[in-house]
Amino acid sequence: MAGWPLSPGAGDMLGDAVWGGSLSRQPVRFVAHESNCSFLWRVAGVQGVEVGFLLAELGDGPPGQQALRPHLAEVLLSGAAADRLAQMLGVSSARLRWALPHLRAPHLLPGERARWEWPWEPLAHCLVPACRLCAAVRGGGWGEVWLVWPERWRICERHGRFTHVRQGGPGGVDLARLPESVGAHRRRGRLERRFGPTAAVLVADAFALAGWWWRRAPHTRRWAERAARAGLQPEDVETAWLLVYPEVLQVARALLRYELQRGALPGGPWAAAEAALVAELSQLASELGLPPGRWQVPVAEWLGRHHKCAPAAGDREGSGRRRERRPVTALIHQGDENPASLDRCCLPWDWSDPFTAV
Repeated sequence: MAGWPLSPGAGDMLGDAVWGGSLSRQPVRFVAHESNCSFLWRVAGVQGVEVGFLLAELGDGPPGQQALRPHLAEVLLSGAAADRLAQMLGVSSARLRWALPHLRAPHLLPGERARWEWPWEPLAHCLVPACRLCAAVRGGGWGEVWLVWPERWRICERHGRFTHVRQGGPGGVDLARLPESVGAHRRRGRLERRFGPTAAVLVADAFALAGWWWRRAPHTRRWAERAARAGLQPEDVETAWLLVYPEVLQVARALLRYELQRGALPGGPWAAAEAALVAELSQLASELGLPPGRWQVPVAEWLGRHHKCAPAAGDREGSGRRRERRPVTALIHQGDENPASLDRCCLPWDWSDPFTAV
């Protein structure tokens, strides 16, 4: 392909050639939250070159490292390598870093040298496939688009699609037959916008609670009916998030009410708040037809952990009015790097891992 000229000082010298001379300037549409690796595969497709060749144009990499597919790994770049990529695309470095979350600090490789590498340690985020329709519109037809996401699954509200890290194909789950799950997802968004990180961690706790119930009784009538309606397997742990979503929101709201009541009585007693929470969850368990005597196990564990966190007394403003109290969260939630992730719950089990007992 014909190269594109660089202004003096704009390129780095690689031997006798100016970097970028072997590739043409080709625009590539951005997809929000896309991983570096996914984006580079698309850029390579547009340029008609191998990803390894593209990486060599961007900088130096560890000897012997081979390019991996975007569903397998992420590639990290230094600031200088990211700047080279921006030049190749004809966009500003600021816009490129706005589009790709792993081109922002603290994910950039340190140092001034243009370089790249494939990290072998686990990332804080998951690699989740984008909705097939979003990929078709913005991906340019160069294969699947993979996103950097705080959870192992994602719902595209625009096209009504559910995708997850281990799905076998690009299609995802069509949510047209699960309107109650879509509604729960939207209510969750409103709840988290209103109450912030507190609601986010309580939703994570609610998923762990309802997920524990699901692991013990996946063929519960309501959940099995949803699975059949959407063409899903009732015991598939990857899509179970959808099946329990409406009940999760009920549980999350109950947990939030409990914490609000505790916040209103910083010195206690909290017996009435606990009784109201247990009664509400008991009613839900009865509606679901959960086995009696077992549904209380995760509830008791949650209460025990959150009871360790005593609400702080509200300060009084100069006007004498008490400030609006914020809900209390367990101490174990404090300091989480990413409180929006559903992995950041306080309960000691991972219900969504089929190899882990609950």
